Amino acid sequence: MARRKLIFFTGGDTRENPRPAWSAYHFASVAAGTGLEAEVRLAGDAVRLAQPDGIPDTDQGDRLRVAIKESVDAPFLVSL
Repeated sequence: MARRKLIFFTGGDTRENPRPAWSAYHFASVAAGTGLEAEVRLAGDAVRLAQPDGIPDTDQGDRLRVAIKESVDAPFLVSL
């Protein structure tokens, strides 16, 4: 059976709504945790995650920050 990679794509402005980016990180983490190959791809306004003000100071923004920090050592790729 051919092995396939799950790619979780997000492109929305994380300053306005961080949930789609959080979902991409969350699903990639869950997939990688089960042994599947996974990747998060950031496009469009989602690349603002790299900017100091790219994530709002809200509960959802805080959850996104945690997901990003946890992904540093996670077995999945994050690409632009």
